[in-house]
Amino acid sequence: MNATEKRINAAAMRLFAARGSADLTISELATEAGVARGTLYRNVESIEQLFDRVRAQLAFDIHDANARVMDAHGDIDPPLRMATGIRLLVRLAHENPAMGRFLVRFGLTDESLREVLGGPPMRDIEQGIESGRYTVSPGMALSVAAMVTGAVVSAMWMVLEGHQAWRDAGAGAAELVLCALGMPREEARRIVAAPLPDLPEL
Repeated sequence: MNATEKRINAAAMRLFAARGSADLTISELATEAGVARGTLYRNVESIEQLFDRVRAQLAFDIHDANARVMDAHGDIDPPLRMATGIRLLVRLAHENPAMGRFLVRFGLTDESLREVLGGPPMRDIEQGIESGRYTVSPGMALSVAAMVTGAVVSAMWMVLEGHQAWRDAGAGAAELVLCALGMPREEARRIVAAPLPDLPEL
């Protein structure tokens, strides 16, 4: 994306998150983005298309950032990858509340679940199952994706509403997920206490 598209996407994300829907006007978006209406008409086909673009770009950016963090640390045990990814996402909601609120509002849509199923998180889960680190029955991919997404979204909500610090919420969500996937609680607690890599820029 060019700089103008990024600016429009960021403004749209803030408005979508604040309203909980894609119900906004070109004038409102132009004001929020600080651009002329003509600029929007050249860069935005429709508000519905813009919402899809914002959601898809955010999903790509998050998956890409997490993958870069993991790849920078070499081969990592699947449960550690899972816990690290969850904790980084919750930290992201703390450091970028607008992005966090967008994910809380729209993180459990059909499209979001499909992206989890087709993206790095599901591959990490499958590797954990194949290596014997997780004990999950065959055919439960959608249930696992929904569980992981729900745990992350709930932890983000706890942070954004001031109920928990991001470290506690992220570690708690990661521990619950690992235990649900069949890991012993003590091992899960050890994994979620591992040092967290630096948060990459999106």
